[in-house]
Amino acid sequence: MQFPLRCLAAAATLCAAAAASGHVVLSPGGATAGSAHDAVFSVGHACKGARVTTALSVQLPEGFRLIEALPRPGWTLTAPQAGEVRWTAGSPAAALGGGEKGEFVVRGVLPATPGTLYFPVRQVCDVGQADWVQVSGPGDAARPDMPAARLEVLPPGGGDRPQAHRH
Repeated sequence: MQFPLRCLAAAATLCAAAAASGHVVLSPGGATAGSAHDAVFSVGHACKGARVTTALSVQLPEGFRLIEALPRPGWTLTAPQAGEVRWTAGSPAAALGGGEKGEFVVRGVLPATPGTLYFPVRQVCDVGQADWVQVSGPGDAARPDMPAARLEVLPPGGGDRPQAHRH
C-alpha cells in the first residue's frame, strides 16, 4: 500500500505545480547536492494582458555550474553572459501562445552544499514583461506575487526525490 500512497502524493505535487503554472516554475522535487541536474523551467501562459511569450531569460544562481542550455525549435539561444541564459522566439509563429505551455532546459552541476537555489526569470511578451524574481525569506508567511523559480538542493542520500534524466 506504500507505493499507491507515494503515487497519490506525487500526483498532488503535480497538481499543485499545475495550479501555480501562472508562474515560471521548475519541475517539482529536489536534486542531490553536487550532482548534474536538468533544470526544466515551465512557462504556463503569456504575461498579463499579452498574447504570446517571445523571450525568456534565466539568471543562474551562484554555485550552479552551467554545462549547457538546451535549444528549442524555432528559438534562438544566446550564449550565457554574466550568468544568464536567454531564449528568443525566431518568428511570431515560434512564440508561445497565451495559454500554451513551454519548457526551457538548463543543464548544470549543483553546488556541493544543500540549500535552496533561486533562479530569477524574465519573461518577455508581445505586450510587456514579467520579472519572476521575488524570494521569500525564512518565516515569511506571505507568498510573493512574482516568485523566482526555486530548486531544493538535497544532501546526498537525502530522499527519493526524482533526479534529472540524462542522455
